[in-house]
Amino acid sequence: MKNFSKFIAATAAVILTATSIGCSAPGAVTIGSGTKTAVTIDGCDVRAGIFIYNELYAYYEARNKIATEKGSYPELSEVEDARIEDLDSEDWIQNKATDYCKQYVAVNREFDKIGAELTAEDISTINEAVSNTKDEAMFKDNGVGEASLKEMYENTSKRDYVFKHYYGIDSEFGCSENDLKKYYEDNMARVKYLSISLNDSEGKKLEGDALKEVNDLIDKYVKEINSAGTNEAKFKKFDDIKKQYNEYTEKKEQEAAIAAGETTSSSETTTTETTTLDPEETTTTTTTDPFENEVTIAKLTQTTAPVGEAVEVTTAAEDDSQKAATAFNEKIFDGLELYKAERYDYDDTTAYIIIKADIKERMNKDDIWTDETIEATLANRYSQDFFDMLESLYNTYSIDKNKRAYKRYAPFKLDLSSV
Repeated sequence: MKNFSKFIAATAAVILTATSIGCSAPGAVTIGSGTKTAVTIDGCDVRAGIFIYNELYAYYEARNKIATEKGSYPELSEVEDARIEDLDSEDWIQNKATDYCKQYVAVNREFDKIGAELTAEDISTINEAVSNTKDEAMFKDNGVGEASLKEMYENTSKRDYVFKHYYGIDSEFGCSENDLKKYYEDNMARVKYLSISLNDSEGKKLEGDALKEVNDLIDKYVKEINSAGTNEAKFKKFDDIKKQYNEYTEKKEQEAAIAAGETTSSSETTTTETTTLDPEETTTTTTTDPFENEVTIAKLTQTTAPVGEAVEVTTAAEDDSQKAATAFNEKIFDGLELYKAERYDYDDTTAYIIIKADIKERMNKDDIWTDETIEATLANRYSQDFFDMLESLYNTYSIDKNKRAYKRYAPFKLDLSSV
């Protein structure tokens, strides 16, 4: 589901119809006639399909929250029996879903308040999203119909407009483009890196002469890169070194195959490079000179994922991996000189040769600093502030829950197998 949010928010947004929920005077209660309306929020009826959609997402969050604590994904029965933040999981999920419904109302109201409208392109994108997801079991088997999906995707698009209105460039709570550029430059790095295995072809740690050979090779590569006359030449030399290393590993694989009595032609040999930097990093790879093999890496202290997305499950082994990734990230931002290649021992199995460039050199509209980058950087910088603002609005709303609907659509009565 989180992918749909990104999908809709990526478009330029503005009005389809007046609003997608029915609002009467604040405090007027319209629930009670069946379960078509799940909750009335400050006079606005929220249909059951919207509530169920938000329950599904809240269950997804609950499952991941439990998984993070126990180190593996729980069975459905484990989620049902769990307590989350001192609440039974069912209460936690329904409370979360109710909050998401309140946020839904707040976005629609703010969208109308700022006088925004959805464009024809937005409407087309929303309709395409509905068409692509209406038959998914997660929705179809739980009574989330096309109308509810359409309203949710409209709301996500509207949220993008409300965000830009308050936190866009030169907006009320946003910043200037120059300030945003400075934020990006402080939180992103341009690097090229080469991963070099310290294991042999069987996965055993190199020792003795074999280890010395690799270490000498790394030292040779670093010296060759740094001896290049200009910064541009160093980056170009790095690409040459990468090709040399690929040829070296291919030759070693062939020698190992021959020693084992196997026949392997060079055309049959492929080399796969390890790229275990960080599972959450934001990377942009170009394939044309002078930026071939270059990536941009996000500083881990910044927000690198939209607010509300569930965290990944972390096992003990992944804890060690994450520590290594965090240390490497800190090295990139705090321990590397610009345009000076260095060896970095990532862990006891992998060494990197890495070089960092000045990101300011590419900060123009035809290169890194595109409209897409500006939007992503605004989201990284202000998403939490934006959701805090919405919360301050919807915390003042009156809430009238339809008890029959909450009972009928209790999370563990839903089909959660495809969530």
